[in-house]
Amino acid sequence: MVYSPISGAEFNPMAVIAWGIITGYVFSTVGAAGAILTFIGQVVVFKLDKFMLKHLPTAGYTEAQAKTLTKNTLKVHNLAAVIMSPLIAVPTYFKERRVALPLAGAVAVGVVLGALVGPAIPMTLKQYKIYFGVITFIIGIRLAYETTERYRAGKAKLKAISERFEAKVKELKASGEMDEIKKEGFKVTSFTPTTLRFTFWGEEFNINPIIAAVGGFFIAVLASMLGLGGGFLLVPYLASVFVLPMFIVAGTSITIVLINSLVAIARYFQKGALFDYYYMSLFLLGIIGGSLLGPKLQKYYKEKYLRWLLAIILLFYGLRFMGVWKALGLPI
Repeated sequence: MVYSPISGAEFNPMAVIAWGIITGYVFSTVGAAGAILTFIGQVVVFKLDKFMLKHLPTAGYTEAQAKTLTKNTLKVHNLAAVIMSPLIAVPTYFKERRVALPLAGAVAVGVVLGALVGPAIPMTLKQYKIYFGVITFIIGIRLAYETTERYRAGKAKLKAISERFEAKVKELKASGEMDEIKKEGFKVTSFTPTTLRFTFWGEEFNINPIIAAVGGFFIAVLASMLGLGGGFLLVPYLASVFVLPMFIVAGTSITIVLINSLVAIARYFQKGALFDYYYMSLFLLGIIGGSLLGPKLQKYYKEKYLRWLLAIILLFYGLRFMGVWKALGLPI
């Protein structure tokens, strides 16, 4: 066991690394849920919040200060986790031309402004957990719906491009020519302040960068307020509003998450948040390993299964943090 004099927590280092691997793998695979899994690890698996609430008063902090520091520290840890994974995963996606850089840049304009606003919104530690659960659950429902045939029937372009990509990956894998995958990747055909046109695997997409930036602003306000990277909102936003396939959404989403997280984490440090490097150094080590695996294996999954994976995670833990499982007498 390792003891941290910063948070007062005791934890098994191998367990922390293992949870980091899971977090990095899921986040780099689906482009979201990295901060959610980080938060789950902190408050459910390793109970850092409870340790901090007991430890900080012995270090001279008042009970109110301890609650505020605990809340902001949990957020900083979440953000630190989602910074690490994009740094590892984005180069792989970029190499395969699966990052829509102009789109990411447009969304990032709104994200930077939103990430400055979110951390200034007040809330208690209890409110934080409830809001976290509600938002997580709502997004989980939406993603689950997006796996249904009813939804997919109305998204013929999304289905066609996903099937084409899946078939091509199988073909290239069988021939041992996986480097050829990037030839049909993201290509810009037109880019102005009001119009972005690009192709991806034979399909053309037309996006308004201004609308993308406005959406990025509101996503960043909500995400940074909760100390999250924003992938849990960016993924359905990019996939649903702009009808983009998951194979390009994942890489584009975590690129935007990186920008949001860097801005928000700086704001929380300004507010006095702590950083438990005893815990986080181990956790981030695991994230590096998981993030290296994610992009390499993600292209072998069917697009529908990627959405289901994220939906299940969000639905289960959305109910957990809203207190539903506790109310039902289920200790999970």
